[in-house]
Formats: sequence, structure tokens, C-alpha cells
Amino acid sequence: MNIYPTILTDQLDLVQKQLDLCNESGLVHTVQIDIIDGYFVDNITVAPSDLVGMDFGGMELDFHLQTQEPIDFVRDIVDYQEELPVRSVIGQIEQMSSQELFVDEVRRYGWNVGFSLNLHTPLEAVEPDLWDRINIIQLMAIEAGFQGRELENQVYTKLKELRTMMSQRDLTLEVIVDGGVTVENIAKLQMHGVTSVGVGSTLWKAENFAEKLQELEAQVL
Repeated sequence: MNIYPTILTDQLDLVQKQLDLCNESGLVHTVQIDIIDGYFVDNITVAPSDLVGMDFGGMELDFHLQTQEPIDFVRDIVDYQEELPVRSVIGQIEQMSSQELFVDEVRRYGWNVGFSLNLHTPLEAVEPDLWDRINIIQLMAIEAGFQGRELENQVYTKLKELRTMMSQRDLTLEVIVDGGVTVENIAKLQMHGVTSVGVGSTLWKAENFAEKLQELEAQVL
């Protein structure tokens, strides 16, 4: 299982501090950066342009766009693509005017493209003909927009539905669960078909980042 530390803040110095912790651990290959615009939810974070000039230490970035009209932020990422090591762009679908245009725009630049579904958003919200064109499906296990909340058990029901649907369609997708992931529940998530997790407060509130990451990894190896 892949464990992606998730960075959600409006403080540039904290972004670099958390990137440094990831890099110094020697255990992190991909970091998820949460981009929140104050409209999708009542919170705001750094923008893609704020990351230019930061030291990523060879790590790749997944952008999680929790915004009104995510495609607009894809274009912001494009403006700085030479300076940002982008692996994937994942958009919340709830305020996308066109899921197809979002997929087209991300794929145009050779990045992995993903849809993220908020806690109460059903799988049926994804347009049926786009399942074959995405690389990632991310399920929020908390309400999007903040860190530090407990995982909601209803995500397990959605994961069962997702596993059935993927089998019926013969799909191979990276399945990410984001929010509320802990040492106590990460193995159960893996048993439900999760291939990657986004982990925020469990790591950032730990006394020792690297040790907590190793503890998480030990539950799924």
C-alpha cells in the first residue's frame, strides 16, 4: 500500500517543513498537496504558484483540488509545470461543470487523472463513460476541506460497492482513501481493496514523523 502524506495549510513555511520531514524520512516518494479555494469549503490553502522554488527532494506531487471548478486550478498547475514534479491531479467532482473536460485537460499533460468523491457523494456521480479514462478514484472518509477528523465507517460500504463495480467493468484503478487514516484502521482499508491512503494529522501530530510512518507501513506489509 502507498502512504501519501497530505499537506493542507496556508502557511508556506509549514509546507516546506512538512516536505522536509517527508524527504528526510527516506520513506516518501509522493506527497499529496491539498488545494482549497475558500469556496468549495470554508477553508483556504496555498496555491500551486506558492510552491514554486520549494525543495521537493526528488518526491512527486499529487494535487488534490478541493475547489470550485477544478479545471481552473489545473491550468494554474500547467503554468508552473516545469517547476513542479506533478504525478497526478485529482479533482473533487462536486463542483465540476464538466468531468470530461477535466479529464481531457489533465491527460493532455501526461499526468495521472483522478476523481475524488466527498463523504456523501455516491459512486453514481461519476459519469459512466469516464471510468475507463481515469487512473485514480479517491474516496473521502471525512468531509473534505479539513484535517484531524475521525474516519467515517460509511466509507467501507462505498468501498464494497466500488470493488463490485470495478470487477464488473474489469477496471484497474488506484483506489485512495483520504482522511482519518490511522494505525488502527489502515489494515482494514487494505482488506477493502484500498491501494493507497492519504494521511495528514496522524503523521503531522506524531512526536516522530518517520517512526509513525514506519508504524503505519508495518500494518500493511
